[in-house]
Amino acid sequence: MAVNRRNALRLGVVAGAAATGLVNSGAAAVAQRHVLLDAAEHKLAVDRANTAAELNNLVQVPELATPDTHTLAHNQTSFKNQGGRGTCYAFAACAAVEAAYKRKYGLELDLSEQFAFHVNKAGELYPDYMTTPVRHENNSSYWGDQGSCDLIDKLARAAIPTESWAPYLDSGPMESLRLANPACGALTWEATQEEVDAFEFLEGHVPLRSRHNAKYRVTKFAALPGNPTPSQIEAVIASGYEVVADIPRHCILVVGYDRTKRVYYVKNSWGEGRLIEVSYDSTDWRLLSGRYVIDVENPNAAPQMDAFWVGRWLMDHDGWRGELVIRRTTDYRSGQGQPTKLGNYYRDGQRYDVNGVTAQNGQALNFWIADTTARVQPGAKRGQEFWAYAYGGDPSQAAGLTTWSGIPFGVSLSRSALPGRPTQGFTANDWIGTWAMNHDGWPGTLRITSVQPFVATYTRPSGENLQVSGGVDGAHSHVLRVRIRFSGDNLQPFQLHAHTFGKDVFSGTTQWAGLTFGAKGRRV
Repeated sequence: MAVNRRNALRLGVVAGAAATGLVNSGAAAVAQRHVLLDAAEHKLAVDRANTAAELNNLVQVPELATPDTHTLAHNQTSFKNQGGRGTCYAFAACAAVEAAYKRKYGLELDLSEQFAFHVNKAGELYPDYMTTPVRHENNSSYWGDQGSCDLIDKLARAAIPTESWAPYLDSGPMESLRLANPACGALTWEATQEEVDAFEFLEGHVPLRSRHNAKYRVTKFAALPGNPTPSQIEAVIASGYEVVADIPRHCILVVGYDRTKRVYYVKNSWGEGRLIEVSYDSTDWRLLSGRYVIDVENPNAAPQMDAFWVGRWLMDHDGWRGELVIRRTTDYRSGQGQPTKLGNYYRDGQRYDVNGVTAQNGQALNFWIADTTARVQPGAKRGQEFWAYAYGGDPSQAAGLTTWSGIPFGVSLSRSALPGRPTQGFTANDWIGTWAMNHDGWPGTLRITSVQPFVATYTRPSGENLQVSGGVDGAHSHVLRVRIRFSGDNLQPFQLHAHTFGKDVFSGTTQWAGLTFGAKGRRV
C-alpha cells in the first residue's frame, strides 16, 4: 500500500493553476488558487481512499430516480478560505459535517479545520514504520497535502471541536510558530520525531482545551466508487447528502447539480463567498473519489474522551518519572478498538515505543511501555503494562496502576508539574497523615490517624466528614484498600498505592457504577 507522504514538504500555494471546466468561478478563485502541491502524492492518497472504500465495503450508491436539478445549498454553512496551506480536504470534510448537523439538528456550526487537519497528520502511522529509515512515524500539520476525502473516515473515529477552540492558522502564522520554537527545527522531511512533536503539540497550534471540547463526529458515512460518474453523484445529492470529492490536486464539496446544464454546484475553499459551477466534462476538475456523511453524533453528547489523551503527559509510576507522548489512540488503517502504536515514553534520554488501546468509552488507556529502545511492532503487547484513567472532571489529570514482578504500583499522569519528592521505601505507618485527594476530578481530604487499628475520615470540600473503612494491604504496606461511604447506598472502594520511590504521593483507582476511575493524592 502506498504511503501518503512526500519528500519535498513545505507550506505552499500554487497560484493561477489551470481550471479547465470551471464555470463562473468568481474573481477570488481566479486571483489565487490554492491547490495541493504534489499531483503524484495526491493521486496516491486518492488511490488509497478508493482502495480502502472497496476493502471496507463502504461503497454505496443510492438507487432512486433523480430530478434534472437538485441543490442542498440551504444546508450549507458559511464560506471559508483555506489561505496559503494545502488543507483543502479538511475544509471540504468540515463543510460536509457542518451541513449534516444543520440538516439534522438545525445547527449552524463552525467546525475547526485546524483540528481536523491535525487529526489527519498526528494520527497518521506509517504502515512501514518497522522498516523505514525515516526518523518520524507520522506527518506534520506544518506540511501541506497528505490527505483526501477519506478524512471523513477518520472523523468517524475522531471527534473535532468548533473553530473557537482551535482557530485556523494560515501559512504565515504557522511559519511564525515554527520560528518561535527552535525545538521544531526546520521541519523538513529529515525532521526527527521530536521535532515533529515539538510543532504538533504547541499550544498555539492546537490548544489543549480543544481536545477537551472535541464532540462533533460522523457516525455513519459511505463512499462512491473511484472515478464516480455524474449519475452516481446525482444519486447521492438527490438522496440529501453532499459529496466530499477529490479532483486532481484539490478537494471540494459538491452540494448540487443541474443535469441540463451539465454542471455541479460546488462549495470551494478559495474565498469565493458563494457556490461555483464545475462542468461534468471538466478535465482538471474531474471527480476522482468521494465520501458522503449520512449521520452525525448528537450535539449534546459529551466530548470524546479519546481526544483527552493526545499530546504530552508527565508520568510518575511509583516514583519513576518520565514523559509520555500520545499521538493517536487508533490506527486508521486497522479495525477500530485494536491495539496500535500510541506514541513514545521518554526517560533518562532514552525513547521507548508505547503500544495500547483505549477502553471504557475512551476514558481508560491500556498501554505497554516497551522493554527496549528498538522499534516494536505496532500493537504488540510488549514490556510493562499500565492502566490509566483520564479524569472526567479534570481532563488534565489521569491516574491508574501497573504491576511489576506481580506487585501493584500506582501511576499518576498530569499535563503540568507532578507533586512528590524522591525517596525510597515505604512503611505502613507512612500512611498516617493528611492527604489532599482527587478521584476523577472530585476533591476531598483523607485523614489517617492510625493504621493498626485503621482509623480515617474523608472530608468533602463542604466540610462534611464521611466514614472510611478498610486498611493497609497485608502483603504490601504501600497499598491501601479502603471504602468511603459517600451516601447510604454508595460504599465506594478505592485501591491506593503510595509511591515507594516518590514519597508523599499516592495513585490508584476506584470503582463506581461498574466503571473504574483514577484516583490520586498528595500529603499536605
